[in-house]
Amino acid sequence: MILYLTSNTNVNLLDQLETEQELPVKKLTGQFSLLSFVVKDMRHFSHVRYVTIDRKAVMESDEEMLQALLSFQTMYEIRIIVIAEGLPESSPFLQQLIRAGITNVVTSKSIETMLLEIQDCFSEQGMQRYTHSVSFEPVEATSETNQPDEEKYIFDCKNIRIAIAGSDRRVGVTTTAMNLVFWIQAHGGNACYLEANTSKHLAHIIHLFEPEKSGNSYVIEGANFYLTPEFDRDYNFIVTDCGVLGDPRVQESFIQADIRILCGSAMPYELPMFYRAIERCKDLPVHVIGLFVPESLHSYLLQMIRNDILFGDNSHDLFDSVVNSRIYRLFLKEYTLRYSKSD
Repeated sequence: MILYLTSNTNVNLLDQLETEQELPVKKLTGQFSLLSFVVKDMRHFSHVRYVTIDRKAVMESDEEMLQALLSFQTMYEIRIIVIAEGLPESSPFLQQLIRAGITNVVTSKSIETMLLEIQDCFSEQGMQRYTHSVSFEPVEATSETNQPDEEKYIFDCKNIRIAIAGSDRRVGVTTTAMNLVFWIQAHGGNACYLEANTSKHLAHIIHLFEPEKSGNSYVIEGANFYLTPEFDRDYNFIVTDCGVLGDPRVQESFIQADIRILCGSAMPYELPMFYRAIERCKDLPVHVIGLFVPESLHSYLLQMIRNDILFGDNSHDLFDSVVNSRIYRLFLKEYTLRYSKSD
């Protein structure tokens, strides 16, 4: 099924596709706050295979729309198609979409070529026109909190196992695990990523970016990523992506870890799962991170669920080595011998 958020102008744009490929289209017509839709309404459509978004139907600015799309990618594994009629290839917005991995973008002005581009977006491989432009560079951040952190550390440890799990799907486990690997790499240590996540995100990442293979690992931005626990060398830290915390049986890789991190979110319908996941870990030393948690709910979670929850910033870049530095620094404090400022 295709979910289509469309303006009145382009409401019939997918009709031919629906007829020819027999893909049912659910149309929502009008003007939308895309971020609000992602957070509040998209959960009702999580079963769809494709989401097509008409730029004319989005109320936010291009910058705000991009942030909403990044949130969309983090929360859902669905192909996103953007209808951006007449958008020039030199447009900063198009370049930001491409850098974020959103490459199914319809930009033509005439209806004939728009229909051809739409067919391309819904092909098996999707639109390939912009895939050569995809790089590992993150979308430019405007916040001062995302400026480079110059602190360098000496980590006095070998093969410390860090296990990261989530209270539910799409709460930021894979992003947090990868961000932690790159934070360690950027701050003087070495770390690798091990996938123990049944969703197989790493396989999709490998397919998209085609990284070089070195022994049993794939090398992405200077860090080693493993599909299986067959390591070619020693590391300061082995970061394991455990996916959703097991219910009722917690994964062995999580139990046996030296450092355990539980990620959860706190939308009203997610709170019960977050609470139950914390309860399942009550006999284990666990660090708890609240992600995607509105500030208005911080005090409630600390009072009603657990008084030592740390609240992290949302990350939409797998390769970010800066986001949530203060939290990672706290988690690894006992393994840090000393630190210095980089030259």
